Amino acid sequence: MNKSDTVPSNSSEATRARLIEAGLHLFAEFGVEGVRTRVLAETAGVNQSAIPYHFGGKEGVYRAVIDEITREIAEGLAQTGLLMSSPNEISNKTEEECENSLRSLIHAFTLIILSPGRAIDRTALIVREQLKPTENFNTLFKGFIEPLHTTISATVARLNNTQADDPVTIIKTHALIGQVLSFIVAQQTFLTRIQGVQLTQQSVQEIASVISNMSLSAAKSDRPKEILPI
Repeated sequence: MNKSDTVPSNSSEATRARLIEAGLHLFAEFGVEGVRTRVLAETAGVNQSAIPYHFGGKEGVYRAVIDEITREIAEGLAQTGLLMSSPNEISNKTEEECENSLRSLIHAFTLIILSPGRAIDRTALIVREQLKPTENFNTLFKGFIEPLHTTISATVARLNNTQADDPVTIIKTHALIGQVLSFIVAQQTFLTRIQGVQLTQQSVQEIASVISNMSLSAAKSDRPKEILPI
C-alpha cells in the first residue's frame, strides 16, 4: 500500500495521516521512547508544531497509531465472519464445522499479520506492546486480541470436549496464535534458512497454509502428560 493511497486530500487530515504513517514505521523500529519528535516530523514531512497541534504530543501520535492498527486488524478479522458473537455459537457447531473454522481463522490471521508492506511494521509494534506494554495495550487487547483468543479457545474446547477457560485450552490457543507471531519475532532466522531477503506474498501464503493445517493437529492433541525429572 502506497502512502498516497492512504493520505486524505484535506490538508489537516493529510497531516494527521502522514504523522500516523511515519509513526507506525518509527515506533515499530525504535519504540515510542526511542523516537524524537523532530525525527517524527521530518519523516512525515510536516512541521514539528503539527505534532502537539493535532495530537498533543508524541504519545498522542503513538495512541493514534495503536488505534489505527487495532481498527485495521479488527476489520480484517471481522470480514472473515468467523469471530464468535456468543459462546453458544461455537458449542453448537459440528466438529467438522469447528475444524474448518479453525483452519480458516488461523489462515486469515496469518495473512493479516504477515502480509508484506506496512503489516510488518504493524505486527512489530504489536510484539513491542507484548514485551513492554504501555497504557495502550488494552486497546489492542479489547479491539482484536481478546475476540480472536476467545473464539479460538471456544473452538479448541469444542474439538476436545473441554471448557474454553480450561488452562490447557488457553495454552493451546496462545500457542496457535504465537506460531504466527514467531515469523515476525524470529523472522531473520526463517529468511536465512530459506535464503530470502524479506517475506514475499508467496512465502506468506505458504506459511498460512502450513500453519493453518498444523493448527488442527495441535488443537486436537491429547492433554499433556506429566514429565518426570531425569
